[in-house]
Amino acid sequence: MTCQILFLGSPLLMVAIAQGLCIKYNRLRWLRRPLDLGLRFRGKRIFGDHKTWRGLVINVAFCILGARIQGWIQSNGLIASWLPLLDYSKDGGMLGLLLGLGVTAGELPNSFLKRQLGISPGKRGKRVVGMAFFLFDQLDLAIGAWVFIYLIVKPSPYLILWSLVLTLVLHVMVSSVGYVLGMRKTIV
Repeated sequence: MTCQILFLGSPLLMVAIAQGLCIKYNRLRWLRRPLDLGLRFRGKRIFGDHKTWRGLVINVAFCILGARIQGWIQSNGLIASWLPLLDYSKDGGMLGLLLGLGVTAGELPNSFLKRQLGISPGKRGKRVVGMAFFLFDQLDLAIGAWVFIYLIVKPSPYLILWSLVLTLVLHVMVSSVGYVLGMRKTIV
């Protein structure tokens, strides 16, 4: 089950690398526009400047690319038949699209809540609120991804729960590596 989850989410590693490189080297500047278009709710930004069209485009493009690669690997018999949770050669493009959109959409409620509570991007707040935002910061992408990909992948509740545990651990690890390599401003 762990291997199935890792295979399913492997396009996100490509996304993390692409996002990190674009941020570090300021690539695709023309897409670095806020998704919320600068709009406000109750006098505060909806998502803020850190949720951009560049992020959405990279999430979707690299998830589609990653899922297409998974489809090629699967159709050429390069992986065990039990590993994929769906037929990537048939549904890989749709999976990539839904995964990229889901990851992006999953982060938006968290950003919205932080902006409304006056918490700056990259910050979490204090005490219980801070711990809740730390967990949500790590898990929001997986929650969003499952909401979207559930249209074509029908996992068990146990598989979803285990994927959240893995996401928590892996997200902290990948974020830490990105920080060390200068691709992120905060460690997690």
